[in-house]
Amino acid sequence: MIFKKNQYFAALKKIAAILLLILFVFNSVGYRLYISYVKDKEDMAFTATLDRGNYTDDELITVKVPINLPYQTNWKNFERIDGEITMPNGEVYKYVKRKIYNDTMILLCIQHDVKTRLEQKANDFFGKTNDLPGNETNKKADALKQIISDYEAVANTHASFVNSLQLTEFNLDKEDFLPAHFIPLHGQPPDMVA
Repeated sequence: MIFKKNQYFAALKKIAAILLLILFVFNSVGYRLYISYVKDKEDMAFTATLDRGNYTDDELITVKVPINLPYQTNWKNFERIDGEITMPNGEVYKYVKRKIYNDTMILLCIQHDVKTRLEQKANDFFGKTNDLPGNETNKKADALKQIISDYEAVANTHASFVNSLQLTEFNLDKEDFLPAHFIPLHGQPPDMVA
C-alpha cells in the first residue's frame, strides 16, 4: 500500500514538473512565437487586401522622401510596393504605392490598425510579465529607486562594525573602489610607455 502511494506521488511530481517546465518555456519563448505567427498571418491577409485594391484614396497618407540619384527619370504612374514603417508613436503603416518625381520619392501609405494593436498588446504583455516600468508596477520601481538613492547619500561616510569583539573600520567612499590607473575624464592623457 505504501509502495503504491509512493509511486503515485512520484508520478504526480513528474507530471507537475513537466507542466511547470512547459509553462516556463511558454512564458520565455512561446508567447513571442505565437504573437509573431499571428502578426505574420494578419500581415499576409492585409497585403492580399491591398493587392486586390480594397482601399480608398482617402485612407492613404503621402510620405515624401528626398533622394539623390544621378540620371533619375520621373515616373508617370505609381507602382505597387510592399513594405512597412513603424512611426515613433508605435503606429504601423504599410506602403501601398510609390512614384519618383524630380528628386523626391512619393510613398502612399495606409495605416495597419490590426498590426498596431497586436504590437501594443505584445509590448504590454512583455512589460507585465517582466515587470518593466510603464505599467502598474511603476510606483514600486520609483519607490525602490528612491530608497537606493537615499542609501547612496548615506553610504559615502565611514562606518564602524563590531565583529566578534573586534572593532573594524570600513571606508565606503566610491573612489576607493576605482583602480589605481583610473584617469579622470578631464585629466591629462597617460604618458606613452615604450
